[in-house]
Amino acid sequence: MSETKKSKILTAARSVFLRYGFRRANMNDIAEAAGVSRPALYVLFKNKEEVFNGVFMQWIDETVIEIEREFAAAVTAEEKIERAFEIWSVRPFEMTIGSPEAKELLECGFEFAQASLRQGYERFEATIVPVLASLDTKRLTVSNMAPETIAHVLASAVRGFKQTVSTPDELRQLIRELMTLSLR
Repeated sequence: MSETKKSKILTAARSVFLRYGFRRANMNDIAEAAGVSRPALYVLFKNKEEVFNGVFMQWIDETVIEIEREFAAAVTAEEKIERAFEIWSVRPFEMTIGSPEAKELLECGFEFAQASLRQGYERFEATIVPVLASLDTKRLTVSNMAPETIAHVLASAVRGFKQTVSTPDELRQLIRELMTLSLR
């Protein structure tokens, strides 16, 4: 099967996972939504976990592309970092409000998804590193840290913030405060 067909299946699977959550979705639901037979689905993906990892990595790719587009529209480095976190963290957090299925998917607590989750965060961090590297070191509160380290600390902190807030506005506020602490 072609990459186009694989992409079509992953897009259909995303809607199935968002509708049913991971646990309730099954390969038949995914095949039906994608307009392919179950055997054709199994040619590309050996199980639902593999489909989920593919969906997650597709979402990562799309998100990083959107962040990079936003960088072009932003003026300051701080604005770029805020927009990156809005897309990476706040929007998905908003999806979880009122949707247990989205919350289940976005928390990625599944053991099989840990490698994909780690890869996703590494891609996000690598996306914001050039922005952090462009800052004048006098403006960094932690100027002795490498941009890669700062990106990792920022991404990890915001990941934790999502566990402690109840609204997107609270998350945005904590991100702004973290930016104030990290960038002068």
